[in-house]
Amino acid sequence: MPRHRILLRNTVPASKRAELEQRIFYASSAIEDYRLVEEADKVVAVEVVTGPGADPADLARKVDLLIANDVLPQRTRPAVVVWQSPHTAGQIEDDVWARLEQTSAVVEMGEGLYATGGLFTDLLSVLDDMLCEIAVDTFGAVPYRYPTLISTDVLRRGGYLDAFPQFLMTASRLHSDVESYGAFLSGLDAAADTSTYLDQFGEHLGHCLPPSMCFHTYRQLEHRQLPEDAAVFTARGKSFRFESRYRRGVERLWDFTIREIVFVGDGDRIAEQRKDFMRETWRLVDELGLAGQAEVAHDPFFGNEATSQRALAQRMMELKYELRLPVEGGRSVAAGSFNLHGDKFGSAFHITLPDGSTAQTACVGFGLERLTYAFLSQRGLDVDRWPASVRQRLQSRIPA
Repeated sequence: MPRHRILLRNTVPASKRAELEQRIFYASSAIEDYRLVEEADKVVAVEVVTGPGADPADLARKVDLLIANDVLPQRTRPAVVVWQSPHTAGQIEDDVWARLEQTSAVVEMGEGLYATGGLFTDLLSVLDDMLCEIAVDTFGAVPYRYPTLISTDVLRRGGYLDAFPQFLMTASRLHSDVESYGAFLSGLDAAADTSTYLDQFGEHLGHCLPPSMCFHTYRQLEHRQLPEDAAVFTARGKSFRFESRYRRGVERLWDFTIREIVFVGDGDRIAEQRKDFMRETWRLVDELGLAGQAEVAHDPFFGNEATSQRALAQRMMELKYELRLPVEGGRSVAAGSFNLHGDKFGSAFHITLPDGSTAQTACVGFGLERLTYAFLSQRGLDVDRWPASVRQRLQSRIPA
């Protein structure tokens, strides 16, 4: 396959290498693989592997644009750890993923897509039950089941489109026209590429695949006044983010399962609720016997001049924390996040408190596939070695 060496117009300090790595595939869909070239603690070039027909000059322009807009403005800071598990990772088994594949507990279904079954699915449900019980029993969350599709306008008003365009996955349909249907059917068999062919006859549906559950909650509460000073909602559902070539097993999926808890109310109260939910999460991680830590984090904002300012504000004000859990291969995954939004969503969706003031929001989310995989990486596949609370719940799910 073609290889090209791109000399960077602006070199990237080694301290910002990670910022470049997590964005490079979004520079161009033509990039299929890459290697960063470093000299004297700076990234000076990128060697890329592409499909046939890629224009090296165009690739260089796009990589330079990405670096100028989204990498160099970032103000990197060392990770600030706010909690450390009392457990150590110990002997993480490096063959867990291979064994899950061998037993068909995880089955690759396409790019960024995995089916799960057997022990993996049962454990995922058990862990979700434990999280849901915290949300409902301790915080009084009202459970909801939301539709898969979400209005594109809701995502726009919620600020998702201009913050994370790289992750967006949309829904389309064929033109509603009898002649269009006929033309589509007549050429379908001869179409060389089905996706490209569909684009000729399709249009945006006005809906997207949801990147998280919380936008459904904000839409649900739109133009409503809360009867009390605070409300809590929880939902489990499928979320979708285009992870490009960053996909890796169940660590980086295009289609994943999330348990989310949304707090709506007075700013001081929801800030305290977020803190309390974090404490409950640390207790659960301890009960599960997992190693891990919580860090101050920021979202991967993309594509405009406000990128670095948004990320810096999140870190400086500690608006976002992530729960990171070790997995096999010396890696770790962000299995949970704990976020404060201020009145951003209350204002966007006109959600008010009993006194008429704008409601503030916070949300807590857990990637259930990541959490399950981290548990299996650390505790192994031998159920007898698992914590009693997990074994008991698992047994209750298995028919006698």
